[in-house]
Amino acid sequence: MQDTANPIGKLWTSEGLAVGRPAFFRQRILTQAASLEAKSLFNFLVSEIRTRREVPLEEAILAARDVLEYLERNLLTRTLGQIQFPAISGRENHKKRSRANQPEKLINLTVVAEEDIELMAEFGTVALQRGRLARLIEEAYAQDAILDGHRLSVLFLQTHRGIRALLQSFWQQGVLLPVAGMKRTNRQLMQGLRGVLAIDRYLSGEDLTALRKDLAISTSRWQRWWQSFKELVRNQDRPLAELAGTLQEPVELLTAWREVYEDHRKKDPGLAARLGLNQGTLSKPDAITNRQALGELLCRRHGYSPAAAEQFLDDLVDLAARLNRQERAPGAIIYQAVSDREPAGKKLAECELKAVVLDYVTREDWELANRDNAEALKWTRLLRFAAQARSQGATLNQPDLALLLGLSTKSIQSLLKKHPGVVVPTRGLVADMGPALSHADKIIRLYMDGYTETEIVRRTGHSYESVENYLLDFARVTYLLERGLPVPAIRKVLGCSRRLVEKHVSLYREFSGPDHAFMMAKVRRLAEAHPVKKN
Repeated sequence: MQDTANPIGKLWTSEGLAVGRPAFFRQRILTQAASLEAKSLFNFLVSEIRTRREVPLEEAILAARDVLEYLERNLLTRTLGQIQFPAISGRENHKKRSRANQPEKLINLTVVAEEDIELMAEFGTVALQRGRLARLIEEAYAQDAILDGHRLSVLFLQTHRGIRALLQSFWQQGVLLPVAGMKRTNRQLMQGLRGVLAIDRYLSGEDLTALRKDLAISTSRWQRWWQSFKELVRNQDRPLAELAGTLQEPVELLTAWREVYEDHRKKDPGLAARLGLNQGTLSKPDAITNRQALGELLCRRHGYSPAAAEQFLDDLVDLAARLNRQERAPGAIIYQAVSDREPAGKKLAECELKAVVLDYVTREDWELANRDNAEALKWTRLLRFAAQARSQGATLNQPDLALLLGLSTKSIQSLLKKHPGVVVPTRGLVADMGPALSHADKIIRLYMDGYTETEIVRRTGHSYESVENYLLDFARVTYLLERGLPVPAIRKVLGCSRRLVEKHVSLYREFSGPDHAFMMAKVRRLAEAHPVKKN
């Protein structure tokens, strides 16, 4: 199954954008966000559904949401952006100042989600950071656990002061985001969950875009909450426990929503009719808990034939099996990245994507986490992500790294500039898109000067696999060049950019003299040991 389309433009509007921002800045953000969404699992499902069914984009999106919900809840052992993380057991422990000897428990936290991209596209990087921070704390709270400052520093690349500032922006609005060691004054500010406050403020007449920005709520999250709230109102006679299972929302959220609705209904008796909330049957199907239920939903709601639904379900099982087979540690995520064999200038929809495993949190991160300075952890994590993706045959571009780290692309560029002596294998360098001296140039020069692979790994920050790949590319260009192939033919055979081939040709000519005869002989033997596959 291949990714062929990008539906995410549906989510982004110009509402809520800062007045006076240069148009090119917004366009750059939207372009980056579109490239990130094009690699997402949701987009992949939308593309598959459109290819199979030839349905309008809106219908494919609705079907993909149901399919993704089933996939994540029933087939995947963990969602792609989810890690297992040790938290403090007991949600009420935020009231204790001392955290000594507090029990821990392992919980699931979504450190990277598609809603992060939505928030970045609509409101900017700070909104992404605020939304991610709120989600992590809320997910811990839902699992009867809380996080403290040190744990947040490991997860969230900010100083304690920066994290407190983001949390304060929520607490001042009454949002329930408890963390260990809170001051009494901050605990007293908390009134309710974001989902409760958002519905309350919307029913009070506040502008939807403005309140979503204030509370860092993405479009998709708001739509889910609003639809669930309407179903709750329409089915007031059903027990909350039953509705919680159907709507896949916690009972405490539904309880608070009912209270909010009753308060507003007393003030405005015509509220239900005005918002289309009159009592009726539950329009959302029961929770999709098994294969048969999803198959019936595809046929009844999305117009699939039984045979087409059965085939699609088989493909979903295969997809989940491939993702579940990806061995990953508790602190690792799976991320879709572009193959390192894809040349520059190729449309993303036509590029091969690879699911790579990235260690989001490691033991080293716990040691590097610093309450007053997050720079060391930022750089270590950036370098680790780029190198791990490259060693698995893929590359990350700057928007990928920005999303993974929760930073702006400008911050990523700044980190790279602070370490000019380290070659980071980003897509721009691997595909030779950037103006800087490429990684291949540096690695090949070190090799031709007699440095061992171990020394090159230490000097460049690359993995052994990456260094071997770069040297093998150079060896193959050498092999084909000495057999009389012109540059266009070499480019086509190897599937890389013309600029990269020309760089290798230039290096070949530079090192063809007697001073490097011994190393060039090693290069030729490398090419002979790994011949180019015949097309």
